[in-house]
Amino acid sequence: MTQQAALPFKNQSLNDFAHFSGNPAVVEVLKAYQQLPQFTYIHGPQYSGKTHVLNAMEQWLTERSEAVFLVQSESLMQLDMSMALPKNVSFVLIEDIDKLAGEPAGELALFNFFNHCKNYRIHLLISSCIDANHEAWGLPDLSSRLNSGLTLKLKPLAGEKAFECLAQQFKFNGIPVEKAVIQFLQTHYSSAYPKLYQVFLALAVSSLQQKRKVTVPLVKSVIAQQSVADS
Repeated sequence: MTQQAALPFKNQSLNDFAHFSGNPAVVEVLKAYQQLPQFTYIHGPQYSGKTHVLNAMEQWLTERSEAVFLVQSESLMQLDMSMALPKNVSFVLIEDIDKLAGEPAGELALFNFFNHCKNYRIHLLISSCIDANHEAWGLPDLSSRLNSGLTLKLKPLAGEKAFECLAQQFKFNGIPVEKAVIQFLQTHYSSAYPKLYQVFLALAVSSLQQKRKVTVPLVKSVIAQQSVADS
């Protein structure tokens, strides 16, 4: 399992649907929550917006007086989630469920919780980096349940929208950046957001540790370091 070092800042953005870029069809489906089946499987690669979508969904439901409970997947292995749910909960959102794939205890916990939600007519929405048919899922009965509902796929941002989202990340986290930085990346780097976000994380750490504005030379240095690490 890949682990990431803790960042010296609180990575944040406005996690509502109004500030979510891309995948408009997925957003419209989720907004029409009354029409969702009992189970929804949301998947996409790293940095495709899964965390943002679940947080936005939690806010959307809360604003409409729906009882909603958002939880990390690891919690299913730490306690009996069926006993921890608030009374009268109508929606449960579970993030990063792929972390349980291949873990017998984790898969069994998810299987049991899936059945609990089904029996009590609780809507279950989960996010994952892998699809429901991925070979990492080892429990056949669980795999069949993960394929039983609605599947929504998130595609990472690319192009102008990706650069707009990158600029917002700097702004939301209060990291000063020269205007030439975005222009440089547009000309000399990938426009795929997963790549841009990796650069953002490295730049944010360097900027805050060195207490300096993000400049083009700093960007060049970070990109060079990543190229060496990837080679």
